This record gives sequence, structure tokens and C-alpha cells, in this order.
Amino acid sequence: METYCRYHPLEHAGWHCLGCHRHLCNHCVAADAGAHAHCPVCQAVLRYTGSAADIEPFWQRLSDFFAYPVAKAPLALVSICTIVPAIAGDGLLGLIVGVFLLCAQTKYMYSIIETTQQGKMAPPTLSSAFSGGGLSLVLQQVVIFFVFFGLVFVAGIWLGQGAALLVLAFICLLFPACVMILATERRVSEAIDPNRLIGVIQGLGWPYFVMFGYLVLLLLGMGAVLSFVTDHFGAVLARTVTGFVTSYFFLVIFHMLGYLLFQYQHRLDSVITAADTGRPLERHVKEDKKFQIEIDIALKEGQYDVAIEALIVQFNRKPHDKLILDRLFKLLMLTQKWDLLDKKSRPVLALLLEAGRIREIRQMLRGLYKQRPEFEVRDPQLAFHLAQSLYHVGEYRLLLRILKDFGNRFKNATQEPEVLELSARTLANGLHNGSKAKMYLQYLAKEFPAHSLADKVPESLQSLEKSGRIPEPIAKFG
Repeated sequence: METYCRYHPLEHAGWHCLGCHRHLCNHCVAADAGAHAHCPVCQAVLRYTGSAADIEPFWQRLSDFFAYPVAKAPLALVSICTIVPAIAGDGLLGLIVGVFLLCAQTKYMYSIIETTQQGKMAPPTLSSAFSGGGLSLVLQQVVIFFVFFGLVFVAGIWLGQGAALLVLAFICLLFPACVMILATERRVSEAIDPNRLIGVIQGLGWPYFVMFGYLVLLLLGMGAVLSFVTDHFGAVLARTVTGFVTSYFFLVIFHMLGYLLFQYQHRLDSVITAADTGRPLERHVKEDKKFQIEIDIALKEGQYDVAIEALIVQFNRKPHDKLILDRLFKLLMLTQKWDLLDKKSRPVLALLLEAGRIREIRQMLRGLYKQRPEFEVRDPQLAFHLAQSLYHVGEYRLLLRILKDFGNRFKNATQEPEVLELSARTLANGLHNGSKAKMYLQYLAKEFPAHSLADKVPESLQSLEKSGRIPEPIAKFG
């Protein structure tokens, strides 16, 4: 029987809480959960149950792994990497061509791990091999080889040949994990970190050793083929066939490693794909995912106060994130939390004004003025621009409420002459109160005689006497 997530009914539930017995999908589990996930509601341990969409085990896909390199793109790359060096020969040109193709092939093999890890079973395009980054991977791989063989060498000198063989065997066991980490992190320091390597093996458990056994068999099979080719073919043909066979087997191996990451991603999230490598961006991604889960579940459980608190915390961390602010605004309006809307009014009103959401500005301001009589727009520039926008939609009384006592509230504000002119125009043209509009214009001319708007006051007063209106606009404001 299929089980679906409690909070995402269209998603199969891959997790079951042992505490509150909720069924959850991957969207509800923290990004760094891995094999030790905890319920976002009660914090009890989650058990991974799989779903109807469970991935086919890698040991049942051996025929697909062997067929993978026969596809168009990998077969073309293998052909290029074996035929072209044979044509180039052994000189300097051959060396340059060989290094170039080695970089391309290495880049392609790591691209195979990346795409397979994402669940894409089709091989990468041929162009991905030549898109750059291959040399860096080759150099990183060389550094890893030097480190590992250096350990074997040191063990041989200090502890003897037997110890060196044990270290070599242990390194061989770790090497698939090293490749998987390098493919994901692209950092040598992560790929040779003992904690990360052991973490991958522990996260995968017994399937890692099954995979390692298959890799040993593959390498033995490749060795047998190469031995046969070397013994029975000529030197030139043997070298070409050897290159082809080696490339083929390594494509199979890298595809298998990528599939292992794909199949057991729920166990490896905390070790590879979401490991805390000390990079701030990755920590922020995990924290954002955690907050998002908390908010979504709180909303669906009707725990609006919890969701509001989480959104406020997240907005305080990321004050320039408009999506977070917009969610917070809508939730505060829905729950009529006027005190919190008052505290966040400046960024919220700026957001709504920038997006031209006048209807929501109207609703918010009316609610705030009604529920919190002491509320004021506390930024002079924001107040003026809000008033301008409200003028164009005919919200004259709300406009005047915003601009009330502007001069007293914002001493020496540069917008005061424009505010006086806008107030006069609102009174005359919107509310048909010519006498009061005249007072604003006269005050403007008296207090700001050097301003350009003061020069137009006589013309505005004359128009007000004749028609009861002030020309629109008497000035163009930036």
C-alpha cells in the first residue's frame, strides 16, 4: 500500500516518525538529515521506509551498467580517445594530444557521476567532456594518488612491508568513497579527509562492500582482457585495444558509483551532498531548508504564531530577501497582527510600493490607522512616495493622513516643499477644499521662497481662484 506525505499529499512518504507516527516526504526532512533524520514536529528519530517509487538496487542493474558505455556519446568519446592518440604517434604532438584527451575523458567520467547521482540514466553529451575543468580534475586526482602512495611508502619505511600492504589494501577500500566525494565536492581536502571517507562507508553500510566486491571483479576482468590483448596482439593494435577496453571499464565503474550515490542519497545527505564543509553558503542553504520546513508544517498545522516567528527570524537573518518579507506580510495581514505589521511597516510598505501593489498598501494602512492610532510612516521619503502613489488612485484622505504634520515629524526633510504642493493639489483637485489648499500654497511660498515650486505659486493661486483647481502637474518630481 502506498503511503503519502501528511503535508504534501501528492508526494510518496519516504520517512516514518517513530514518535508521532507521521509519514513525511523528502521535502519535510532537513537538508542535513542523512541517515540520522529527526522529525521536524516532535524531533523523534525518523525511519527511512522508501516508497512506491523506490530505486532499483544497483546489483540488479549490472546489465545496464555494461550497456551504458555503448551509447552514442560515451562510445564516441572512447573512440576518439583511442584512435586519435594512435594517429598522433609518440612524439611531442602525441604527448600534447594524449594529455588533452586524458583531461576530456576524466571530465566526462566525473560528469557521469554527477548526472547519474541526479537520477539521469542517459549519458552526458559529448560536449560536456570538452567544456573545461578536466585539467583541474586530473591534477586533483594526481595529488590524491601522491598522498595515498606516500602513505604506503611511509608505512613501508617505518613499519615494514606487511604494514605497507595493509595500508594499501585499506586505501583501495577507501578509494571509491574518495572518488564519490571528489565528484561531488571538487576539493582534494574533502576527498582525502578520513572523517568524510569513513562517513561515506558508514552511511552506505553493507552496500558499499557489495559495490567494492563488484569493482574488484570488474578490475580483475579488465586485467584479464588486457593480458590477453598484450599476449596475442601486435604492439600498435594492443595499445589501441588496451585504451578502448580501459576506457570502457572505467565508464562502467563511474556510472556504478554515481548510481550508488543516487540510490542511497537519503543516507549520504549529511556526508556528501549537504556536508558542512565550512562554506557559509552551504550552511545557509541548510538553515534555509530547515526554516522552510518549519514554516510549511506550522502553516499546515494551523500554528500561525510559530510560522510568523520563524519568518521573522529568517527575515532578520536575510533582511533583503523580498520573498520572505512578502510571505511575512501576507501572514500578518491574514492573522491581523497589527502590532507586528507596525514594527515591520517600513520594509513592507517599501516592498509593496516597489511592486506597485497599491490595493494592499491601502488595506495595510487603513488597518494600521484603525487598530493602532499612534501609527505613522516613519520615513519621510517613503511617506512622500506613498502619498504620490495614493494620489493617482484617488485615495486622498489616506494620502493626507500619511502626510499629516510632515514638517513637524521630519525636521529639515528635503521633501517638505513637494509635500506642501501635493497636499494643496489633493485638497483642491481631490477634496474640493480650495480655501485650505490656498493656505498650503501660501505657506510654501513663504517658507521656501528659493524653491522652484514657490515660483509657480502665483500661477497656481490664480488657477485656484478661476476654476477651483491647481494645474496637474505643476512640477515633475523625480
